[in-house]
Amino acid sequence: MTYSFKTTALLILILMVLSSCQNESNPKQEQINAINITEKKLFETQHGVIDKKEAANIIHQYVKYVDQHPKDSISPYYLFKAADVSINTFHSYSSIELFNRLLSEYPDFEKAPQALFLKAFTFENYLLQLDSAKSEYELFLSKYPNHAFANDAQMSLDNLGKSPEEIVKGFQQ
Repeated sequence: MTYSFKTTALLILILMVLSSCQNESNPKQEQINAINITEKKLFETQHGVIDKKEAANIIHQYVKYVDQHPKDSISPYYLFKAADVSINTFHSYSSIELFNRLLSEYPDFEKAPQALFLKAFTFENYLLQLDSAKSEYELFLSKYPNHAFANDAQMSLDNLGKSPEEIVKGFQQ
C-alpha cells in the first residue's frame, strides 16, 4: 500500500487539527470548574464561619456565569445559589435583587416558589419591610396555593408584625 505525498500531508493535517481541538480549553467548563473549587472552599469552612471574601467571590462567579450563559440549564440554579449565599452573609438587598432576577428571567424554574418565599422571608425578617413581605407572601399564596411552603406563608402573614409574645399568646388561645 503506497501513499502519495498529498495523502500523507492530509492525514498529518487532520491529526494536527484533531490534536489541537483536544488541547483547546473550554471556557464554559473552566468557569464551572472554578465555581466548584470556590464552592468547596466556601462550604468547607471551619467552625461554621463563612469567609466573606470567598462568599463575595462565589456570588460574583455565579452571576458572571449567568450573564455569559443565560440560556444554560444551570444558570437559574446559580442565581438561586447566589441569592442564598447573599442571604446567609446578610446582604439582604442583594438577595432581593437576585431573587427578582431569577423570578423574572426564569419564571418556570423549579425553585421559583422557594425563591419567592425566601424573598418574602427576607423582607420580613432581615429588612423589616412588612408591607413588602405581606405583598410577596400574598403573591406566593396566589401563585402556589398547594406548595409545601403555603402553610408557612399563611402563618407568616397571620403573624406579620406581631411580637414573639403576641404569637405565643395566640397559640395558647
